Amino acid sequence: MQQKMQQNKQLKKIKALLLASLVLPLAAAELGPVTQQDTLWSLAKAARGDAPYSMYQVIIALQQKNPRAFIGDNVHHVQAGAVLTIPTAEEIAAIDVESARQKVEADEQRWRDLQKQQRIGRKAAGKPKMGYSAQATMRLIQQAVVTKPLVVTATTPAQNAVPAEPATVRVPMAATATATASSTASPPEHWTDRLQSDSTFGLDSRWYAKKGLQQQAQASISASLLQEWYWQSADETDSFTFSPYFRVDQRDPERNLIDLRQAFWLRVGSGWELKVGVDQVFWGVTESQHLVDVINQTDLVDNIDGETKLGQPMLQYNLFGDWGTLQTFLLPYFRERTLAGPDGRLRLPLPLLPDEALYQSGREQRHLDWALRYAKQLDQLDLAWSYFQGTSREPGLVTLGNSGFFSPYYPQMKQVGLEGQWIVDSWIWKLESIYRDYHQNLNAQNQYTQSQLGHFYAATAGFEYSMVGVMDSNYDLGWLMEYQYDSRGMAATGPGQRDLFLGARLAWNDEAGTELLFGFAQDLDDRGSRSGMLEASTRYNNNIRLRLDAWFFHTYRMDQPIWWFRRDDYVQLGIDYYF
Repeated sequence: MQQKMQQNKQLKKIKALLLASLVLPLAAAELGPVTQQDTLWSLAKAARGDAPYSMYQVIIALQQKNPRAFIGDNVHHVQAGAVLTIPTAEEIAAIDVESARQKVEADEQRWRDLQKQQRIGRKAAGKPKMGYSAQATMRLIQQAVVTKPLVVTATTPAQNAVPAEPATVRVPMAATATATASSTASPPEHWTDRLQSDSTFGLDSRWYAKKGLQQQAQASISASLLQEWYWQSADETDSFTFSPYFRVDQRDPERNLIDLRQAFWLRVGSGWELKVGVDQVFWGVTESQHLVDVINQTDLVDNIDGETKLGQPMLQYNLFGDWGTLQTFLLPYFRERTLAGPDGRLRLPLPLLPDEALYQSGREQRHLDWALRYAKQLDQLDLAWSYFQGTSREPGLVTLGNSGFFSPYYPQMKQVGLEGQWIVDSWIWKLESIYRDYHQNLNAQNQYTQSQLGHFYAATAGFEYSMVGVMDSNYDLGWLMEYQYDSRGMAATGPGQRDLFLGARLAWNDEAGTELLFGFAQDLDDRGSRSGMLEASTRYNNNIRLRLDAWFFHTYRMDQPIWWFRRDDYVQLGIDYYF
């Protein structure tokens, strides 16, 4: 039986080689020069032609055939201007499909880490996840823009922002020897050769359907600038990132902001890494809300979805190996949440003094918070457990004596979190759940906040189903459904106390990286209460990306959290210019 199976396997391989021999010779012997309009998907598709091979096999075969064109041994980092030699049918067929898939997925994660520094845009690149299925990874490959690669000259060895893991696919020895000889003969490089800079200028125009509850204007314009510098040592063990952010708003002074999104030094060793400075950390896997994401403060006036974060000072030490990944955090300084001012929209109609924040801790913003997170991948199951103790990132509201004004109040809390996703073919099943315990220390007059404190459970669970190449087209369609639960019920600070979120994600897989996400959340206890959102983006050219965002809110009940936003439906058009 085993001999027969081996013979069948050999026959399939011979058949594939014969078919490929009829197709591949018709293709051009070379691809390129590679431009910023090219994607990894388009290059591999052109190299494969109509041959019956996995895209993973073609991608790895391209890298093996052109090792010096792929920066840092990463398939997602293609040198601009490179001319790629198309591998032969025999070379593609010799690639093991499973090993190729593992290599592509591992490189994809390192590519995403670098994209954070190079600012293609978090909305365009997708939110960080714990892991990806083959379908999800291929979607990212299709949208991976080959742009702004690390600078590699003819006399400089290729560098990578993250130390490369042991490569699943071996680079040909001859190419390695040539590169080594070239670097030995090259003159010493200057430290500025490893310094990269990226700038993003954003312009956003927002239109509201109605005037605000306090007669705020129906239109506003804001502008932002994100500057990023990234440097890495020659041995790739040390790197430094510096990323200041500026924003100015036409209407609301509370939206004006000067922030350090990132400013940290990173040292990487064998099985460990140490980070000191200011950074942004994202936890969670669900789409509709992010319960476990507790490290960074939310920049709420930027976007109500809670995905924009302020930079957080931290000392982070990570250990990783076959047993999993353990992250430890010390957070010595607290960032207060940004809240809309009297002339801003999406705010409570209360006389609020955001600059007069109160704290339960006597150390106020200098209270030392800490957190732990352990993550482990078990075949197709990704799990992560987290623990946080310190100042709550979510403020309550308390009255300032008899003044009639309200002030944000930040209590102390403990939070245990569980997040996971299980990948089954085209399905990704997702879960985020938390148990949170507040330390109550309020006067009886602050009943509004008292009802929200104590301890509670909350969870978001659901799935995403991906349809790759809908009806033999280039389009990918994903369906999302998530159930939101909060044990506090109507006393919850958000709308997800017992709601159902339904959504759809459409990817064009074109050179512009066009994507659209639509979703709405329906309150299961009140048929008249719902909210919805739309996010869309596309690249106009190498330097310009267009964005469209929209939100709507609908309810007839005053006890619903979205009651105060019922007049704040809006559409926002944004333009990002990369230079």
